[in-house]
Amino acid sequence: MPGSQGVVEDEEKAVRVAKDIGFPVILKASAGGGGRGMRIVRQARTSPRLRAAQAEAQAAFGVPDVYIERYVEAPATSRSR
Repeated sequence: MPGSQGVVEDEEKAVRVAKDIGFPVILKASAGGGGRGMRIVRQARTSPRLRAAQAEAQAAFGVPDVYIERYVEAPATSRSR
């Protein structure tokens, strides 16, 4: 899955990485789990979502670090027969 090479600290880096990956992307808490500290971003204006993901990650896990991955809206499913 395409994603950032480590933590994304600011909007400039977030936009650059997101454009390289292609929208939509998802911001994910590096220390998280269970959906906490995650935000979907569909366009280059990442600032409010980046700050919100960082704040939620800090509150939930004590670490504000987030990274970016491509967001897959409708993943293919496989069936066993």
